[in-house]
Amino acid sequence: MRNLAGTTKMTKIKAIYKKEMLDLLRDKKTLIMMVVVPLLLYPLIMMGSMLFGSAIASSMQSDEYHIAVVDDAADSGINGYDGAALRKLLADTEDELEYHLIIEDIPSGECAGALGAETIDAYIEVAAPDAADDGRNVLTIYYLSSKSASETAADMIADKLEIYKKQTSRQILTALGVENPEVLLEPVAVAFDDQSANEERVGRLLGMMLPMLMVTSILMGAFYAAVDATAGEKERGTLETLLTLPVGNDELITGKFFAVSTVAVASAVLNLVSMLLMSIYFYAVIQTEDAQKLHINLTDFIPALLIVLLCTVAFALFISAVTMCVTTFARSFKEANNYATPLMLVVMFASFVTFVPNIEFTGLLAAVPVVNISLLISSILVFEYDFSVIMIVLATNIVYAAIAILLLIRLYDSEEMMFGEGDASIQIFTSRKEIKGGGVPTMSDAVLVVATALLLLLYVGSVVQAKFMLWGLFITQLLIIGVPLLAVWYTKRDVRETFSLRLPKPVWVLGAVLAETGCYMLVLVVSLVLGSLFPQDIQTVNETMDHILGGAGFVPALLVIALAPAVCEEALFRGYFFSAAGKRLRPAAAILIGGAVFGIYHLSFVKFFTTGILGILFCYVVYRTKSILLTSLMHFLNNAVSVAAIFYPERMQRLLPVLFQESLGAGESLVLVIAGTVCMAAGLLLLQAGGRRQ
Repeated sequence: MRNLAGTTKMTKIKAIYKKEMLDLLRDKKTLIMMVVVPLLLYPLIMMGSMLFGSAIASSMQSDEYHIAVVDDAADSGINGYDGAALRKLLADTEDELEYHLIIEDIPSGECAGALGAETIDAYIEVAAPDAADDGRNVLTIYYLSSKSASETAADMIADKLEIYKKQTSRQILTALGVENPEVLLEPVAVAFDDQSANEERVGRLLGMMLPMLMVTSILMGAFYAAVDATAGEKERGTLETLLTLPVGNDELITGKFFAVSTVAVASAVLNLVSMLLMSIYFYAVIQTEDAQKLHINLTDFIPALLIVLLCTVAFALFISAVTMCVTTFARSFKEANNYATPLMLVVMFASFVTFVPNIEFTGLLAAVPVVNISLLISSILVFEYDFSVIMIVLATNIVYAAIAILLLIRLYDSEEMMFGEGDASIQIFTSRKEIKGGGVPTMSDAVLVVATALLLLLYVGSVVQAKFMLWGLFITQLLIIGVPLLAVWYTKRDVRETFSLRLPKPVWVLGAVLAETGCYMLVLVVSLVLGSLFPQDIQTVNETMDHILGGAGFVPALLVIALAPAVCEEALFRGYFFSAAGKRLRPAAAILIGGAVFGIYHLSFVKFFTTGILGILFCYVVYRTKSILLTSLMHFLNNAVSVAAIFYPERMQRLLPVLFQESLGAGESLVLVIAGTVCMAAGLLLLQAGGRRQ
């Protein structure tokens, strides 16, 4: 490293790359995540889970289950019940089911007690027919769903009763003189003929599981390497030495990036090889044990796997750059783990898109990070080759990686980011007597507070909303604002500065309204496009809102759905979180991250993008004006339009018919985009015209 002065840029990058790779390969954690996990752990988990599941199924099949039959009040004979035949069928262990049900002789009045005491696993009660049952006997299975043995016994009894019903039907029809009762029992024979090739069927199964495993493995492989190359350098105190060398930040970051990407790509390749070997192994087992051979031409998968490998490499570049950006904020391996957890959750959540039924892989989705590589792997493995979409996936991942690298270089230009210590710790866990008051929260405190609010939303908010509906939503909003308020009090932060409590100028109010109007138009277009791609997500959101409203009036709904979030959510996201992010990060990064966190908070794939866009605009407004009152107004107006559309649909449809359209034509979309852009641009100009930010 001593002779870097005077050498070419590429030589410097190679030297940094070599140094980073040597450091990474010496680290046992990196080697374990890159080699041991994919080559040993995943196969062991897959084989172990299959063997364990098979053993459990075999054990449950062969175990004995004790049951009882209560038929004192049942009518017997041609009406459809034969107690002796039922008992014989239940006790038969040599039929096609091969269940082991032991019938205990228990008086009818003692069966419920025996079930509660678990001396029997389930029992059947046969009731006499009445008019409500159309003259049929009713067989009720009593069991305990909280006990696995009881639930299994009930399922076995249900299977046996299906056979018994068919036997009884045949007997009744035969007694009535029907020569061929099977024709009446099953007048239509239904057959299935799967026209998909065996390779396509296997590819579909792999396409559901492989993306999530690949994405997770790449992220885990990149994470440990990224931590060592960023936070690890700070923790060891070697970053200062690197920065004193005659190497530019761009050369330093590029060398580190290539090293992290090498580990991520190697991890992805090893995972892919490991999964292919396991697939070949299971295929060989099927071919050996199954009487009906599953003939698959493995060579058909070679082109698909090559494309998957190419796109996986591009994705590894992107995820490596993003992971390095996240871990750069940390000053130790422990702190980096805290920052990486939200990233892990977001990436894994996006990779679940392959489990969404009937999703169409369009050019729009091909540009969405994580979603694009997941859907691409899923479609390629069923031999759907759309090379335009493939090129979009490749290009977007490379572009996103380049943007992340540029952001990383900017971060390394910041001495406060590299060496600052003032806002790195979690002050909430410090004794209040030792905390020096004033200023805004640390970034660590902000992340912790948002995570706590999100957990309260998930575990407390969902319960109170289900029980109290609209007022449960109001309680949830109080919890959301309560967390940052409590944190500000405990850490003695400046309330006015933390929550950006500044009276806005009149021109700013007009600018905020115009900007919100324009952004609403743009978000509406995005919402309709995403709604056509993910209709189930939109339907779930609408059904949840209908349930929460539950007959409430317009004024209560306006207060809870529009006003409460405009105060509580703004205090958390544009107040507590953004004030911390704005001090620690560059403005562009703070605004983008603030918008993304706001989108994640709404726990919906579609709303992540729509509310994320609004969140970015709100963060920018606070950045320009230092007034959260403006974004509270914008937030209120945005939600108030939705409330009005719910309670006054006819008036709102006459006023804003576009709100009630399920789709937009190209012309309508273009008009909305142009109008929205003009309105938002005008609003932002007014926000700037009111004076510089103080």
